[in-house]
Amino acid sequence: MTQSFGGLTTPTAVNGYVARPRPTGYCRASAKAKWPFCNLEIDSKMNETTDFSTDAASPAEWFYVDAQRQQQGPLSADALVAQVQGNRLSVDTLVWKDGMSDWQPLKTIPGLLPAGLLAAATVPPSQMAGLAADAPIDSFDIVYAGFWRRVAANVIDSFVMGMLSYVILIPVMLVAGLSLGALGGNIPAEQEDTFGLVLLLTYPLLYTLQAIYFGWMQSRPAQASLGKMACGIKVVGNNGERISFWRGFWRYFAFMFVGFFTLGIGLVMAAFTDRKRGLHDMVCNTLVVDKWAYTQQPQMQTRGLDIVTKVVLGIYAALIVLTFLFMMLVIMIAIAGQA
Repeated sequence: MTQSFGGLTTPTAVNGYVARPRPTGYCRASAKAKWPFCNLEIDSKMNETTDFSTDAASPAEWFYVDAQRQQQGPLSADALVAQVQGNRLSVDTLVWKDGMSDWQPLKTIPGLLPAGLLAAATVPPSQMAGLAADAPIDSFDIVYAGFWRRVAANVIDSFVMGMLSYVILIPVMLVAGLSLGALGGNIPAEQEDTFGLVLLLTYPLLYTLQAIYFGWMQSRPAQASLGKMACGIKVVGNNGERISFWRGFWRYFAFMFVGFFTLGIGLVMAAFTDRKRGLHDMVCNTLVVDKWAYTQQPQMQTRGLDIVTKVVLGIYAALIVLTFLFMMLVIMIAIAGQA
């Protein structure tokens, strides 16, 4: 008897090829190129009452859907469990084997996953990322933060740091201005030195506070500054572990020095290197990755530009264009006034 179950077919040899199961919902016109057996009806006897708790450890062939929504397999049950233990698959990964009527999440298959593995899966992703240093880390399916996502995050952080700088600079300048006014412009030489020293120390203080901000934010469970959190990315060590406060602290100064002494070239390197690393990342042994990287849900990673990044870059580009047009207008008015 010929049977088909929505978008599901069973592994069967057809003209020398093997027709493998296709997840329900995959058989659309746009997907036919990927799934040549979407419309294939296969003669198969399906026993929907199969007890998987008794044969989960057998060398049966399991198929699963990866983070790119592509079917993979077959694997043995032990190999499938090893994929989960290595953080290459999550307990929510859809799986299928002969005898099942439809694709199901791994965690719903009785007896397939060890109880301890299921318990660990209840830890929130943010905490799981924080525990990455104690868990086996695997570089499988890691989305590195692209250059433009990092630019958008830096724009947001620059705005935040700018506001912080004004909070400190305005009172300092106000006090200095009031002091100058009270003295009527007749400033003793020793007070001139004091004002100069205060202004000289203000800027190192600002940079130090910014370094503290980045060191603190990137060593927290979220592993990201406000800008990176908004753009869905985070900073990790070379093996996906959470970095320490001091590594985040000095990474900020490395960022500033690299940007200044290489005229920005060391930062632009992030657009071309294999793991999207800037020179400061190489110096500090860090990576910038999607916030879901090195968690038990790597399939949640965003590939390409996210919505926040697109909005921030759009606003930033508009401001640059408006600033350029305003400057051109001022220059034209000045030239016209001299004519």
